Amino acid sequence: MTNVIGLTPKSNSDDKHVNVLMRISRLIDAKSVSSSQIAKEISVSPSTLSQVLNGLYKADPVKIVEKLENWLRMREQRSANPSVDPGFVMTVTAKQIMDDLAYAQITESIVVIYGASGVGKSKTLDEYQRTNNNVWKVTASPSRSSLTECLYEIAMELGMDQAPRTKGPLARVIRQRLKGSEGLIIVDEADHLDYPTLEELRILQEETGIGMVLVGNNKVYTQLTGGRRNEDFARLFSRIAKKRGIHKTKVADVRAIAEAWHVGGSTEMNVMIQISERPGGLRLLTKTIKLAAMFAKGAVITEQLLRTALAELETNE
Repeated sequence: MTNVIGLTPKSNSDDKHVNVLMRISRLIDAKSVSSSQIAKEISVSPSTLSQVLNGLYKADPVKIVEKLENWLRMREQRSANPSVDPGFVMTVTAKQIMDDLAYAQITESIVVIYGASGVGKSKTLDEYQRTNNNVWKVTASPSRSSLTECLYEIAMELGMDQAPRTKGPLARVIRQRLKGSEGLIIVDEADHLDYPTLEELRILQEETGIGMVLVGNNKVYTQLTGGRRNEDFARLFSRIAKKRGIHKTKVADVRAIAEAWHVGGSTEMNVMIQISERPGGLRLLTKTIKLAAMFAKGAVITEQLLRTALAELETNE
């Protein structure tokens, strides 16, 4: 067992802190959780946590011990409010997106997935990345929409911590890294990207032979077509092998989520369908079910609990 010698009990407060360290050490020794995971969740470095647990920390460890105490309290709260959170649910829409991602990677093509917010796009992207090799996902944003910033995000995702910060050398080292990888680059929130960045991504895909998927709202599609479909945009549009528009939540998706959470009954289903039709769709539905599960404390999630949870979330908005 880890030696807990960082604090010598001198008072009830010190006794409490020693007890916290001993409980943490027991969890680590029992492999219930890793020390690196605890360190991440309390925002300290693994070496700092190790020093505290082994009595080698030079500074006063009280602040860190307090963080560990808070971590233990939250862990106990989760145990006292067991939710049967199934994690990722393979809905009909998720299966379609998974197939599109696989198509892009296998055929080394560009695919565009676009549509409404809250239909499960981002969660499906994360699951595909988790379950497949050489899949790199970046998320565009206003601060990461320029050509250089987008390329640098890709470089960081590829593990290239020493990548150059100018676009020419940056593009070259990324191309070299991707060639022969048979990988897939996913750009979420791609509606933030401007034409030069999209064109650079097209060239990157062609020169490296990787798959590429651009994901976002309707703008990511309309900015490639519509009134702006001039000769330049037509060149980019012609490279898109497959397009998937998802414009609203499917009832079948709601049923799949209800089944995964073991929520039954027509009244509960009707409430969940109504929630899924609001802005945020499945995202709002999942948040509502999670809160209802906390209220249920391991019991069945009822229509009333769903309505109470939704009201609570709406009050906080």
